[in-house]
Amino acid sequence: MSDEVTLKVKGQEFRGWTSIMIEKSMHQITGAFGLVTTDKFPGEAKKWNIALGDECIVEINEQRVITGYIEDIIIDYDAESHNIQFGGRDKTGDLADCSFDGEAKEWKGLSLVDIIRNLCNPFDIDVVVDSSVAENANKVISDSIKANEGDTVFEIIRGLCRMRAILAISYSDGKLTLTQAGVKYKANDVLESGKNILKGNFDHSNKDRFQTYIVKGQGVGEDTKPIWSPSSGSIGKATDEKVITRYRPIIIFADEKCDKGMCIKLAEWERNNRAGASRSLEYEIQGWTQSNGKIWPLNAMVQVKDNVLGVNETLLISAVSFTVNEAGSVTRMRVVDPDAFTVKPKPIKSGFDKPPWMRK
Repeated sequence: MSDEVTLKVKGQEFRGWTSIMIEKSMHQITGAFGLVTTDKFPGEAKKWNIALGDECIVEINEQRVITGYIEDIIIDYDAESHNIQFGGRDKTGDLADCSFDGEAKEWKGLSLVDIIRNLCNPFDIDVVVDSSVAENANKVISDSIKANEGDTVFEIIRGLCRMRAILAISYSDGKLTLTQAGVKYKANDVLESGKNILKGNFDHSNKDRFQTYIVKGQGVGEDTKPIWSPSSGSIGKATDEKVITRYRPIIIFADEKCDKGMCIKLAEWERNNRAGASRSLEYEIQGWTQSNGKIWPLNAMVQVKDNVLGVNETLLISAVSFTVNEAGSVTRMRVVDPDAFTVKPKPIKSGFDKPPWMRK
């Protein structure tokens, strides 16, 4: 069966796209799509019966990948063609765009998931708690949590989650899922050079990595003492052995009051996350589905066997996109060290940390 994308709007189904872009990433809270086709009804646009703001579903081979809204309608034409493009995002796109404007700007005696549900309820977005983080997400937070005016809802959620090594991800159902990296899905197929890999890319950079990560916890503060004064809050540190030879410190302020232990964990999270992002592999695969008919999943573990780049290990799919180009339907994915989203006390040491010619 050839790959096919279906756009569902108000009970209607649309297919036959000439250009397709569907993107999902663990670094973004929302997936996005753009679908282009030759206008079947030039001069009679009303027959499309699609309007901005309409709820929609995007499917690949009857597998849902987006549940959200139509946000863009673009029509262009010339003497030879008449095209129309529909674009949109998951429902969680509103969390990335909008500021929290509820009456309560401070929460106390609530759990993480309670606070996040309070933030998501006005947007009609359900929150799902994966079993891997259930205990941590349901634990009551003793200190009060404040929302800074002007912060987007996602910025508030991301700050709360990173303090507890929890990921907030949108999969395909329009819901916000709280989870960990690589615990729910596992790719069926192996990524292997000379077989299913069309193109490979090794991205290796230290620009956003630092020698020392210093996290300062939020203190109570006084009229004569700044709230971020070292004497008013805890401090936690983590070092990155990969860049230990250079003096590169960074100071990070916690989004809430935290003790020294939590500051250390946040420093470790920041170090590991930046280290993982600085070492990534990008692959291009023919088609959108694996040998079992399932599309390539986000936040899933995948075995990589790349003789060209010298990689043979299990990695994490942190981003995936489905497109159509001159080669037909193509899947592009980014894979990283799964420890990039953990608070492991030691710096991550993936097998592809160095260029191939520097490995034994």
